[in-house]
Amino acid sequence: MLVKLIEVFKPQDGRVHLDEIHVAPMAVTTIRREPPSQMINEAHSLGLNPSAEFSRITVMEGSMSKTIVVVGSPEEVKRKLGGRQLLRD
Repeated sequence: MLVKLIEVFKPQDGRVHLDEIHVAPMAVTTIRREPPSQMINEAHSLGLNPSAEFSRITVMEGSMSKTIVVVGSPEEVKRKLGGRQLLRD
């Protein structure tokens, strides 16, 4: 099952974009809060709610990992992914 998230990205020498991505919950290894930055400020200017939070997720793609900034707090993203335990003790 894939879960739809909204990615925030800024191509080199470009403007901030929002795009739908679909992620396999089992591929997500970490979720952490994304601190305010210029890219986040620009994302808010696209019409997002000023109180919107952002998270950085790490997704495994084969033997490689990729980090992606998505709309939503870490708690919201975890809930969308099914709330499973991502990090084990």
